Amino acid sequence: MIKYYKSSDIREADRIATEQFGIPGFALMENAGRGAAEALMERYLEAHNILILCGPGNNGGDGFVAARRLALAGRAPTVVATINVGEYKNDAAIAANTFVSMTASSAAAFLKSKARIYYSANLTDDELSDLVRPSDLTVDALLGTGSSGVPRGEVKRLVELCGEAQRVISLDIPSGINPDTGEAAETAVNAELTLTFLAPKTGLAVSPGSLNSGEVRVCDIGIPPELVLSAHELTGYDKSDIPFMTPGIPKDAHKGTRGALMIVGGCNFYRGAPVLAAMGALKAGCGLVYLAIPDFMVSGASALLPEAIFIPLESKNGSIDYESFERSASPWLAKCGALVCGPGIGLAEGARKATEWLCRAWGKPLLLDADALRHTADIRRNGSFCRIPNSTVITPHEGEAAYMLGKDAVKISRERLTSCVELANEFGVTLLKGFHTLICNGEEKRVILEGGPQLAVPGSGDVLSGIIGAFLAAGMPPMDAATLGALTHAQAGDKYEGVSGLLARELAGKIIVGS
Repeated sequence: MIKYYKSSDIREADRIATEQFGIPGFALMENAGRGAAEALMERYLEAHNILILCGPGNNGGDGFVAARRLALAGRAPTVVATINVGEYKNDAAIAANTFVSMTASSAAAFLKSKARIYYSANLTDDELSDLVRPSDLTVDALLGTGSSGVPRGEVKRLVELCGEAQRVISLDIPSGINPDTGEAAETAVNAELTLTFLAPKTGLAVSPGSLNSGEVRVCDIGIPPELVLSAHELTGYDKSDIPFMTPGIPKDAHKGTRGALMIVGGCNFYRGAPVLAAMGALKAGCGLVYLAIPDFMVSGASALLPEAIFIPLESKNGSIDYESFERSASPWLAKCGALVCGPGIGLAEGARKATEWLCRAWGKPLLLDADALRHTADIRRNGSFCRIPNSTVITPHEGEAAYMLGKDAVKISRERLTSCVELANEFGVTLLKGFHTLICNGEEKRVILEGGPQLAVPGSGDVLSGIIGAFLAAGMPPMDAATLGALTHAQAGDKYEGVSGLLARELAGKIIVGS
C-alpha cells in the first residue's frame, strides 16, 4: 500500500518539522533540491545540459537548489526564472540568491559548469525555444503543491514551452495538476518523471494527474514522513497487496462453503455479458454461480459455461418479463450470499422493474453494473432507491457515472476523485473504472495502481463484476471485495500486456486469485 497526502498535510508537516523538530525551512528546501539533483544524475547519466524552469514560490526555490547542486557536480544547468531574484521571498530567496551569487563568482566548479540564469520576461518565445529544444532535460519547478490554480502569465508561457522539450521532469508535482484531486488545467506539464518530496500527493495517483506525472519517485527531505504526517487522503494498491488481501481456503472447503452468487442480466442484444460475468466469478473461486437470464438464452449459455447453474427467466420482447421475475428468482435467492445485477440487462421496462425490485427486496450485498446503473439512477430520482450503502457496490465507467450524476462525461473524466466521492455518497461503495481505478465508500478512498489499455475491450467490465461478486459472496467487505477484484482483473490483463487484440473470455481465462 502507498499512502497519498493532501497539500495541506504536507504544509502542516513542514510546520511540524520546523517548530517541533527544529529543522529550518531552508534546510528542508536544501534537502529537497539536493535529492532532486541526485535523482536526476542517477537516472540520466548522460544528461549534461539541463534547463530548470523556476517559478515564483518554494517550488522555484527547490529548482534553484537543484541547479546549484548540478553545477557543483559538473553538469551545465541553465535556470529560467519567472521573476527577478530580488522578488523571491523567504527560503526561496535564499536559494535564488545563493545560486546567482555562485554563478557570478570565480569558483572553479561554477566556471567549468557554465551555469547560467535568465528571466523569462526578458526573452522572446523563440529565444525560450532555443533554450528548451537542445536541452537534455527540462526540469519543471514552476508551481509545485503550493498552488492549485490555473497557470498564468510567465508560468503559463513556460508550461506551454515544456511541450517542445525532449524530456520533462517535474519537481513535487507537474505544474497545472491539482495536488489534491488530480484535476488538470487546460495548460499543464506532461512529465515522464516526477520527483516528489517527503511523501506522494493525491494528485499524483488520480487521473488525469497520474497520466501527466509519469513515473513517481519520492525524495527524502531530511525527516522521516511518519514523524510529521498523520492521516492520509488516499491509499494506493498494487499487485504486491494481493497475497495479503486474499482469504485463505480451508483444507476441508467445498463448493457450498466458498460462496454462492446470483447474476441477473442478459437481453436479446447482449447475450454474452452475463456469461462473461459468470466466467469471472467462477475463475475467482466462487463455489456456486446461479445465472438468471432470459429463457431464450439458456441453451446457448449453458453450452458455453456448463459450470454455472441456470435459472430461466420468462421473457417479453427480448428482455426479462418482470411480471414473472419475482416468482422465478425468489426460490434461488435464499441460497446466495451476494448478487450481481446488470450485465447485459438492457434498458427495457421489465429490466428496470426487476432492478428496482432487487434494490428493494434483496438485503445482502448487491453489485450494480451496466444498464442496471442507469435504472438505479432513475429509481433514485423517483425517490424509491432504498439500498443500504455499505451493502451496495456500483461499478460505473465515466459515461455511466455521468448519467448517474446528471453531468457531462468530460467533466467526470476531469474530476474523477470528486465524482467518485459524490457517487459513493448517493449510491454506496463506488468503483469508478478508468486509468487508476478509484474506489470509495464516501469516507475512505482507494486507487488501483495497476491495469493497462489491454483491459479496455468489450466484456472486460462484465468479467470484473463477476470477480467482485465472487468475493462479496465469500463474505469479504465491499471495499475489500472491490479492491481485490480490481487488482485480480488487472493482474489477468497483465498476461496480455502490449497485446492490442484481446477477448474478454481470454481475460477471464487468465484469472488466478492469490498469486
